[in-house]
Amino acid sequence: MIALVRYQLAMLWHSQRYLPPVLLYLGMTAILYSDNSGPALPGYAVTCGALLVVAGWLTIALVDVEDTVQRALTATHVRSMYRMLFGIVLAALVCSVGLAVLTVVWSEIAHGFGYAPSDLGIGLLAHVACAVFGIALALPCSGLVIRRIGYAVAAAGVLFGIALLAKWIPLAFPLLLALSADSASAALLIRSALVAGCVLVVSAFLVTTWFVRRA
Repeated sequence: MIALVRYQLAMLWHSQRYLPPVLLYLGMTAILYSDNSGPALPGYAVTCGALLVVAGWLTIALVDVEDTVQRALTATHVRSMYRMLFGIVLAALVCSVGLAVLTVVWSEIAHGFGYAPSDLGIGLLAHVACAVFGIALALPCSGLVIRRIGYAVAAAGVLFGIALLAKWIPLAFPLLLALSADSASAALLIRSALVAGCVLVVSAFLVTTWFVRRA
């Protein structure tokens, strides 16, 4: 599995499809923390929402970096379409965790190393949870399900908007609201992480089953 993740990361690196989302994210982070004198959690609400979108963008890029023939060869080599998709999810998660760690460290340096360790821990886990939401929602918008890029972008925009803004669907919105109010609790963070993990498992299973049956 490590070899598969390294292969996916190498494909993404050489394709350079990671550059637009990562550069936009880094630029937004630089602006946000150019004068970081406030509390940690409200700032993390902004970057968590942004990372959800970036993680989804990277997931779609990872899926679409291979054409149909290459994808079939990769699935044959690893002996399972489910395993191949698991490798894609892990590769996207590795990139997202790296950006999450960078964000938390950046905010701490910009604040003069004045944040409480608990706030840093909550921020890091919140970023990872939002990244998992982004990966889960991006899978059904990828080339495995939607082959036209215009439809994929529209579908991803709708799903990301629901995850970030819909009060009636408890995805990322409750966590982002608590962060912006500087009142995120460990219980809410754990619940959000569990929901994100469940959504990812269901999304990966349904997408892979759909792709295998259609193929």
